[in-house]
Amino acid sequence: MRTYDVKSADQLTATDAADIHPSDAEDRRGWAHSVAVQAVIYGLPSVYQYAGMCDACAPAESDVQWAIDTLTHERSIAGAGFQPFRVPNVDTLYSNAWLDLSNGPIVIGLPDFGDRYYTLNFLDAYSNASNVSRRTHPEQPRELLLACTDWTGEVPEGVEVFRVATPMMWLLMRIQTFGPVDLLQVHGLQDAVTIDALAPSARNWPVVGSREVETSSRAFLTALDASLAHNGVPFGDVAHVHQFRHIGVGSGDFSMDDLDEATRNGVEAGFESAMALLSRSRSLLGRRTESGWTRVLGKGAHGHNFLARAVMNYVGLGANVVEENCSYNSYVDHDGQRLSCEGGDEYTIEFVTPPPAQAFWSITLYDADTGWLYDAPEKMHSVGSAVNGGDGAGGPSAITVSASQPMPNSPQHAWLPAPQHPFFLVLRIYQPTEDALSERWTPPRIVRSNAEPL
Repeated sequence: MRTYDVKSADQLTATDAADIHPSDAEDRRGWAHSVAVQAVIYGLPSVYQYAGMCDACAPAESDVQWAIDTLTHERSIAGAGFQPFRVPNVDTLYSNAWLDLSNGPIVIGLPDFGDRYYTLNFLDAYSNASNVSRRTHPEQPRELLLACTDWTGEVPEGVEVFRVATPMMWLLMRIQTFGPVDLLQVHGLQDAVTIDALAPSARNWPVVGSREVETSSRAFLTALDASLAHNGVPFGDVAHVHQFRHIGVGSGDFSMDDLDEATRNGVEAGFESAMALLSRSRSLLGRRTESGWTRVLGKGAHGHNFLARAVMNYVGLGANVVEENCSYNSYVDHDGQRLSCEGGDEYTIEFVTPPPAQAFWSITLYDADTGWLYDAPEKMHSVGSAVNGGDGAGGPSAITVSASQPMPNSPQHAWLPAPQHPFFLVLRIYQPTEDALSERWTPPRIVRSNAEPL
């Protein structure tokens, strides 16, 4: 498709006046419905992240500062009660910080992580990911100066500049843990990470909740309006986002009460339509392999694929780029039947060649309807390799997924407990090799116990 700069044309101008609005009430309703669908699809990552920031950082009283630029550490491995976001991994401990660079850059100090896997995953306001990890920085930096792309100040000696796209950033740090006995070591590394930011200015951001924006068009658009006002939009998205002003979004002072009844009805219906569309599209996150798994594509690097970006974040926030974490998921077995251990069904996954990881790999089980971890016995949410460095692709050669433990069990045959209702599996390959990235290696079949063998 040809692109061009209209400013290069002689005498071509554009009005800065507001666009017209349909005069007929039914036309306004239909137009608002259409715009609201686009606003939800475009804005869902930004809204969900903004709401997550509110949950974590908003003050209980108006005269208290937001808890911005402060790391909060998860001290235990994610379990069935983990609520900050859907589809968490259980291989690392998370640390979260919501950063605001509107007053200027911040400095992040890092300890020596040694051979242990770690990543500082920076997500901009639209869920585009960048990383500081051994993959991106083989020589680990000790201090980072995090700055927006337009910052032009002086860089302190010995500090590495790392530029990000939006003033509001989500820092999602992951540090590998080798189970409960290793937690104190990881806690020490978490505590050694420092954030040095300028004194905060007053923030009068509207407060919305994560559950609220999933069900309320008013809360969703309030959050979107606030995020757009604070972060702006990429240059290439301006025309697309401009249409949201038809429903009052983009000015920084959105109020559902300012909309006439027909427009408000259209917005509410458009919100419901968009959320239903996203729910129905969850299975479209990637490419289905011959063995039945779906290769998750475009994680954290979405470009203008707004629908894929929305579905990705609808399923789970904080997706990392594929070069850092190549992942597959499956809601079905090799024959296309939905995964569920109801009626005593069980499944087997046998590896001829283990997942090609430079760090390690895992398979984790989640509830199909919610994306939360299944409340498994002994917190056995995941199986795989815990090796960091060397043969990171080690681990069991066969996995049984079932409601009850199979017999006999051996070090090379792992058990992944499953519920007697629908679930899905996620295979994560941390720092994948080229075989994984090029799909020369793909996961083996998920075979039901009563399926016919090859």
